[in-house]
Amino acid sequence: MIITIRGLEIQLLAQKLIYIPQERMLVIADMHLGKLIHFRREGIFVPSQLESEDLLVLQSLIDEYQPSEVVFLGDLFHSEINSDYDRFLKMIQSFPDVKFTLTKGNHDIIPRNFFKQAQVEITEEKVLKNDIVLRHQSPKKPLENHFYVIGHIHPGYLLKGRGRQIYRFPCFYQSKNLLVLPAFGTHTGLYIPELLPEDKSYVIMNEEIILMKERV
Repeated sequence: MIITIRGLEIQLLAQKLIYIPQERMLVIADMHLGKLIHFRREGIFVPSQLESEDLLVLQSLIDEYQPSEVVFLGDLFHSEINSDYDRFLKMIQSFPDVKFTLTKGNHDIIPRNFFKQAQVEITEEKVLKNDIVLRHQSPKKPLENHFYVIGHIHPGYLLKGRGRQIYRFPCFYQSKNLLVLPAFGTHTGLYIPELLPEDKSYVIMNEEIILMKERV
C-alpha cells in the first residue's frame, strides 16, 4: 500500500516496514535483535532456528529493494551482546554499498564502539524533506510543523469475531502529525491504541494491508 505524506510517497510493506522510493530508503522499527537468546538465558525455551529469522527477512528485503540507506528507528538490539550481534555484523558487511543508520532507542544499550565497528551511524533523529522526521519515539515537545515517523509502541489492531473471538494484528498507526511503524521483530508484543475519528490503522492481515478508520 502506498500513502503520501507531505508530498513524499511511502510504501507500507506487509513485512512491517516502509520503503521511501524518493530516498531509496528502507525504514525499520524495533527489531529487538537478541531477544530470543535473552529469553533462553532466562530459562525460557526458544527453538534455535527462530533466532536469526528477522535478519534473514531483512537481508531478502535489501536484496529486493536495493536501498541506498537502511534506517533503524531504535531498539535494534534488545539487551546485552550475544550471538545475534555477530549475525548482524555479517549481514550488514555483505552490503558494503548500503548506509546503515540507527536513531537510538531505549533498548540500545550496547557500547558505541560496537556500532563504530559495524559502521552504523548513530543519531537521535534523521530529518527528511518537508520536515519529516525519523526517530525512535516522539519528542517530549513535538514541533507543530514537523511530521514524525517513529516506532517504540509496537502498534496493533484488535478485531473481534462473530463468535467472540479476538484477533490481534500488527499495524501502521497514523495520527495527526505521526506515523507509527509496527515492530519488525517477530517476537514482540502489541499495543492497541485508541482510534480517534481522524486516525487510521493500516492493518497487516495475511500479507495484505487493509485500511481501518475505526475499531471493529
